[in-house]
Amino acid sequence: MLSLLLALAQPAMADAPDNWKFSLDGYYRVRGFVFPDMFPGQVKAGTYMTHRIRLQPGLNFQDRAKFFIMADMLDGVVFGDNQSAASTALFAGDPTNTSIKGTAMDPLTIKRAWMEFKVPIGLVRVGRQASNWGMGLLANEGNGFDDTFGENQYGSTYDRAIFATRPISIVQTIMKKRDSGIPLVVAVGVDRLVEDPLIQYYGYKCDPEKDGEAGCTEDEDHGYTEDRTEDNRNETWWVDGQDDVWEMIYVLSYRGEGVALPGGRVGDLIGGVYAVNRMQAETNSNVLILDAYGKVEVANIYAEGEILHIGGNTEAISLAGAENVGAESPLFKKADIWGYVVRAGYQNRTFTGYLEHGYASGDPNVADAEFTGRPLHPDYNVGLLLYEEIIARSTATVWGPDAQGLWSNGGVYNSRYIFPTVKYRPLDNWEILGGVLAAWPDKADGSRIRCSPDDPVPEGQDPDRWKDKCNATASMLGYEVDLAVKHKFHDHINFTMEGGYAHVTDRIPLSSVGLDYRVNDKGQEVGDFWTFQTRIAYEF
Repeated sequence: MLSLLLALAQPAMADAPDNWKFSLDGYYRVRGFVFPDMFPGQVKAGTYMTHRIRLQPGLNFQDRAKFFIMADMLDGVVFGDNQSAASTALFAGDPTNTSIKGTAMDPLTIKRAWMEFKVPIGLVRVGRQASNWGMGLLANEGNGFDDTFGENQYGSTYDRAIFATRPISIVQTIMKKRDSGIPLVVAVGVDRLVEDPLIQYYGYKCDPEKDGEAGCTEDEDHGYTEDRTEDNRNETWWVDGQDDVWEMIYVLSYRGEGVALPGGRVGDLIGGVYAVNRMQAETNSNVLILDAYGKVEVANIYAEGEILHIGGNTEAISLAGAENVGAESPLFKKADIWGYVVRAGYQNRTFTGYLEHGYASGDPNVADAEFTGRPLHPDYNVGLLLYEEIIARSTATVWGPDAQGLWSNGGVYNSRYIFPTVKYRPLDNWEILGGVLAAWPDKADGSRIRCSPDDPVPEGQDPDRWKDKCNATASMLGYEVDLAVKHKFHDHINFTMEGGYAHVTDRIPLSSVGLDYRVNDKGQEVGDFWTFQTRIAYEF
């Protein structure tokens, strides 16, 4: 693949003038995982290793017009022959392209392709591109190895056209005044998310005169939705605009470095607001997302935070168990979702210490009209086990494959947490890290996160039935201790060893989601989990 990409660039590179530049960024990494005693009946530690090759070639014309492609190869492919390419496993030699889910996967994926170019009043970017904002709670590009613990797995990618400009500079130019260089940026863009979903939406359809209001829950011939295949599409499938999902995005950002602050100090001041308006006509969906971010750094002290809110109305959530039974429109949901992370600390050349606190609102009853739960982005990694493995498996198992949109995928889910962390750099290119995570549930739903008798009864739930199933005794979800050693050598080799231990309380239904557990002296089902992980990557 690398030779193909280089060949594609040859026409522009051969006898090219100096104003053409070709670049190639990316990495090859191997990551290993060890999980002792995670599943019932596990005799010895479970281990596996995975690949990932990421290539991002680019063409740059005089810094005025650029083009990039991002390609992933062998992404998440497990070491070895895992599809019986060899008739006898003992004689295996040629590896296959098998993911950790046990299925064959494409060895090559073109993840992104976009262009960006300057215009007299700003910059335009068009194509399939990354989206990143603030600390990455909502939009997280998932590039590189920037996490304190763990690694990026997903990344936010959108088909987008966006224009960015510096309005103060434009006004000063029009008024023939010297550009003051105030780093205020305004951006406006549009994302085309879905042109035609394979799930055909039928929604809330019935005849009240025939069935009566109590019977008006769905189209009796189809239900709320019905799966289709590509063969069901006609030649003009793209004409139907009712099922299109698209969004407008608006950004106001200030990035000041070396700014004069009160008290005669100089520091960095960064902040802004990211707004998204997502719409789909046929499901009466109109959702507004507001995300604010700020960071201040003075001398060796810094603080940063991000807060987001998702609000609006929709009738698009037709997942099993999510119907607002008995309502005038069973699919109607009013979103009221919150999430935030704040972090403050001290850093110098050899030491960094900070305290982090975060929150993701939960939903105790997905069958009512209030939709209040959504995890933070899964590439905002908090620890190695509690969120990344345990709660991720719990939500995937209980929600099941038909409700993948509600899985946590490793993100902070229905909880609040504190996470003090320290980093010590004894030598150049060496880091020793340690962190302690403690998490508490926000709104227990009784299944993904078990409830206790002290939890408030959600609106719409029968109090007696709710109390009967609320037999969890712990107040917190659990705690976790993580340690890591990181080293970079030969300028390109990135090496990491990480380990974690997590104690999980009876708030997580370990026995019903296929995870190992023990019964303590109070009769609680609790779990103790360990992991050791390592990464070695060649970055270029």
